[in-house]
Parts: sequence; structure tokens; C-alpha cells
Amino acid sequence: MLKNKKLLFIAIIACLASSVGAQETNSPYSRYGYGILRDQAVGPSKAMGGIGYGLRHGQSANPMNPASYSRVDSLTFLFDIGVSATYGKLSDGVDSKNHYNGGLDYITILIPLAKGLGVSAGVLPYSSVGYKFGSTETTNDLSYIKSFSGSGGLSQVYLGAGYKLGRTGLSLGANASYLFGTIEHTRSIPTIGSTGSNTSAEYSRLRLKTFKFDMGLQYELTLSKKDKLTVGAVYSPKVNSKGDYENIHYELATSGTAVSADTTAYNGVDAGIPETYGAGFSLNRDNKLIVGADITYQKWNDVKYSEYMGDGLSQSDRFNNRWKYALGVEYMIDPYDRSFFKRVKFRGGVNYSNSYMNVKNSDNKIKGYDEYGATLGFGLPVRDNLGGRFSYININFEYKKVKPKVSNMIDEQYFGISLNMNINEFWFFRKKID
Repeated sequence: MLKNKKLLFIAIIACLASSVGAQETNSPYSRYGYGILRDQAVGPSKAMGGIGYGLRHGQSANPMNPASYSRVDSLTFLFDIGVSATYGKLSDGVDSKNHYNGGLDYITILIPLAKGLGVSAGVLPYSSVGYKFGSTETTNDLSYIKSFSGSGGLSQVYLGAGYKLGRTGLSLGANASYLFGTIEHTRSIPTIGSTGSNTSAEYSRLRLKTFKFDMGLQYELTLSKKDKLTVGAVYSPKVNSKGDYENIHYELATSGTAVSADTTAYNGVDAGIPETYGAGFSLNRDNKLIVGADITYQKWNDVKYSEYMGDGLSQSDRFNNRWKYALGVEYMIDPYDRSFFKRVKFRGGVNYSNSYMNVKNSDNKIKGYDEYGATLGFGLPVRDNLGGRFSYININFEYKKVKPKVSNMIDEQYFGISLNMNINEFWFFRKKID
């Protein structure tokens, strides 16, 4: 067991080190709002279309619904870590560009405190910003290039608990998360006048530190000896958070030296988080087949966001209320067999959502986009000969299509692969002394 703990520690350090400097997106749409939203689906949920509200997997933590923590076995320590890599293709109908991204996705742990009481903690992504693009302009027969870039995003460290209320089938849970991060935007625009040409460079930064809370419930209903239905719901209240904004404006000569520099800083600018509702179910047949579905609603249209970030949108035009729908399935031939192949878990799913933010195209039309996704995955069992328990190495494949609602906007496609390990350790037991 000591050897396994050492390997676990080494795996944590290695994955954290590999994530340094990783960029999780390369989308021009991340220029707006908080960037591209990242789902809280981890482990098996990622390959099941991102469902989770009605899942009660005993193999990993499920932060999407903290009520699920009560499912943890009283002798089990569960550790889950995930990394991913993505190939993306951007197209405007004339030109296209390819790019690669990757890095650490998440870390979660789940432990039992008492019968029916589980506690989970971890680090999850909330949003990602990453883009770099430019355009060629012509003034007085002189061509020049405007360039734009951005990086950063938001992450969350959470601590949560879930408790099952006796034999009622009802479980309740809650997460408390510390949400933090920095979003940075840079733009460089040449200015041409009668006295010559300079380059106007502008750097903007928004820092956010706040708390968010998620509350969840799940109810298990036995339909027959083989069939069990679980329904779940979650709620996250709106957070009227504040951030710190800084802007540095430079005027650079052609030699690269600064002609002038101005700094503007404001504390306590608007940077809110939306009220969120979620509901879903899963149907478990004899622990072999699991089918489920989720629906999520985020009330973004009344979220306040700083006008200083310079996205060119008004408060009424910036955000959309977001809906997401997801379907997922998992199948295993025989969960009670020792055969490797019969314990392999086959997973799949689909999802759809509309964008929470709007963008402005070259015709000054303000619209968002639709996002379509499909997932496929495999859970490969790894047996612990000492404790007789099974951990899983999960390999997930994902396809995502971003379709703008108006013309003259970027069409995006993504192909991703993620790898995560669910380590199921037999830790919480007492040795019998004769």
C-alpha cells in the first residue's frame, strides 16, 4: 500500500508539472466574456456526453452533483486525475487554420467520513481564454496589420460533502468553491498621421477572486431487482462578484521605443457569475447498462460584466441565457467477472448548447453560436491484487462543432482525446490483531 501511495504522489506532481504553461483553448470567441466555458464533468461523465446530475458512480467523484458523494464505499479512497489534448480547425469560409492544445484537466479526491457521508475536494476549470489573430488594413495606400491576442481563464478549488438520509433513497450535498483567475487581452494597432506612424499597443487585465456554491440532491428509486432509477437536481445561486481591472496603453515608435505610456486601474469592477439550474436522471440495469440525460440552464442575461474590457458590446447585448442538453450511455459485459474484457466499460454520448456570450461580426451584427458535441470512451480495468479492487484508466474521444448564427464569423471544429485515471484504493480499514 505504501508503494501505491508513493506512485500516487508521483503521478500528481508529474501531471501538475506537465500543465504549466498549457493553453486549453485557441478560439477567437474566447475574446468575449470569461472565454470558453469548461464543463465540470470528470472521469466517466466526460465520455457520456458530459452528463452527471443523475449519476452515482462509485468509481470517481462527481462534482456536477455533490449529493453523489454519499455513494462512496466506507473503505475506499478515490483519486481521479485527467489530462487532455485537442486538435482544432478554424475556418471563415475562405481561409483555415489548425492548432493544437493540451494540459491538465482536473484533480479530484473522494473519501468517506461515515456511513452514507462522503467528502470530496479538487481543482476544476471554469473557463479558458486563448486566441491570436490579426487583420490587414490599408490607409492612404499604406498597408499595416492589426493584431489581437489573449490568454488566461478561471479555475475553481472546491470542497464538498454529500449525505444519504438513512434508507429513504434521498441524498443531499453541497460544494463550496473558490473561483479565481486572470484574463488578459493585448492588441496592437498602427496609427498613421501627418507626422509619421506609431504603433498603439494596449494591454488589459481582469483579475477575479470570489466564492460560488452548488447545492444538489439525488433520489434513488428501485424499479425491480435489476433496475434502479436515480433522478438528480442542482442549483447554484447568482454571485454579484467584483474584479480588479488594469489597462496599460503604449505608443511605440517604429524603432520599438515607447513614446508614451498610460496606466489605468480600477478595483471592484463588475464580474458576476450566473444563477444555474440543472436536472437529470440515470437508469441503471443490473450494473451493466447505464443510460442518462441532463439539462442545464444558466441565467446569464442579467449578469453584470465590466465595460472596461472593451468587447464593443453593451450590457443588454453581451450575454445570452444558456441551455445545454446531454445524453449518455455506459455498458459493461459483466461487472462481476474477473475477465479484463468483460469488465471494460464502453461509453458514448452527445450534447448541444448555445453560447452564453454574443460576438460582433464585420457587418456589426451581434449574435452567438451553437455548439454540438459527441463523445466516445473506454474504461480499462486495473486490478489491485492486494485489495482485490478495480481502478480504471479511462480513454475518451470527443468531437465538437461550433456553428455561428450569422455569416462572416469563424466556424470551429475540435477533435480531442483525454486520459484520466480513477484510482480506487483500499485505505480505510483496521487490521485485526490476534
